[in-house]
Amino acid sequence: MHQSSLENMQKCYERFVKSRSWKGRHAIEVVDVGGSNVNGSYADIFSGHEFHYRAADISDDNTVDIVLEDPYHLPFDDESVDIVISGQAFEHVEFFWLLFSEMVRIVKPDGLIILIAPSGGPIHRYPVDCYRFYPDAYRALAKYCSCEALMIEHDQRGPWKDLVGVFSKNPEAEESPTDRTWETNRFEQETSPAPLVDKHSDPEVELLQGHTPYLDVMKRLHETLEPQTYLEIGIRHGRSLTLARCKAIGIDPEPDIKVEMGENHECVHMTSDDFFETEASERLGSTPVDLAFIDGMHLFEFALRDFINIEKHAGPNTVVVIDDILPNHPVQAQRQRESAAWTGDIWKLVECLTEHRKDLTLTALDTFPTGLLVVTGLKPKNKTLTERYNPIVRKYKSMELPADLCEQLQNRKNAISPEDETLWENLKRFRSS
Repeated sequence: MHQSSLENMQKCYERFVKSRSWKGRHAIEVVDVGGSNVNGSYADIFSGHEFHYRAADISDDNTVDIVLEDPYHLPFDDESVDIVISGQAFEHVEFFWLLFSEMVRIVKPDGLIILIAPSGGPIHRYPVDCYRFYPDAYRALAKYCSCEALMIEHDQRGPWKDLVGVFSKNPEAEESPTDRTWETNRFEQETSPAPLVDKHSDPEVELLQGHTPYLDVMKRLHETLEPQTYLEIGIRHGRSLTLARCKAIGIDPEPDIKVEMGENHECVHMTSDDFFETEASERLGSTPVDLAFIDGMHLFEFALRDFINIEKHAGPNTVVVIDDILPNHPVQAQRQRESAAWTGDIWKLVECLTEHRKDLTLTALDTFPTGLLVVTGLKPKNKTLTERYNPIVRKYKSMELPADLCEQLQNRKNAISPEDETLWENLKRFRSS
């Protein structure tokens, strides 16, 4: 199970599963076709008490609930299952159209089928690897089985470039929000904002340091660069957003604004992923983002996606600033929050960009409390990070903070002082070039 597949299934869950009322169900029946846990499972997404999740597969292992004797026969009555899902399986199914017709047979008239299959990637036999899928393939499946595709999306993140489809036999089924109280699933727990925690008992864990407050640096960036368009991910209380004197868009699903906003400040209440998918083209248009500030989720893969998406809307003189790159203690640098002062694993983004985007200019600043990274040289047509997304996330998500790098970050050996006037002269020259 690769990262983008899990993210795509979560998106379908949020967009289509939660929007239905599912009236009269004591439990929502979910069957995962090809659901053996191979490097991850969708079970984390359908883990709430409201679901009865079962994995069906030809493989016989302890993660499979129903072992299929015939891969083209699902042992369920007609129209008996609420949601049928399948991901990273259809490329291994020789006669996939027969399996899809079985999925259509067992799903209820007002149920859903969610299908994810690759359109790219290397051969990976399990035990065979027969196909790659494009949007017309899903349209053909819907036509063959007399159902309707509610959504077909072609994810460009490599190497698999998943094709994501949601199907229904009754597209007119009610999609109003349910009165059901949804339990937060395990995947949501990992990707939702970390709750505040009490200070750690060890004062060294809560150490904060830095030469200049980051808001002072952001203020001077606005004054020096004079951006026409400013984009901020993670508004918090709104203090950094109000530094902008130009058109400014702040993105945050749950902002806690404590300052007065100007007419030029716009707060968009949604996740950054949703913004770039549904709102960015209209709100930004063809105007490039001159200055962007990434200060959202403190998890590497979220910051990486934000950078990828911002670069698509960049111009030749765009400057991107990333917060929380210099943790002051190893506990602050963990993915799981255990301290009040917390950077998460954003430090990995510096390592990632250094490895995969040597064309960028990266400048670490010794700011209070957790450092800033200034990135220049963005190229909207560069697809390196998108095409390598899944192997990058697989590598960096599990990476531990090495002792030598930890010491380097804590001592801020490669960070420069924001009081260095050469920094500002270079930025001003870059902006006007």
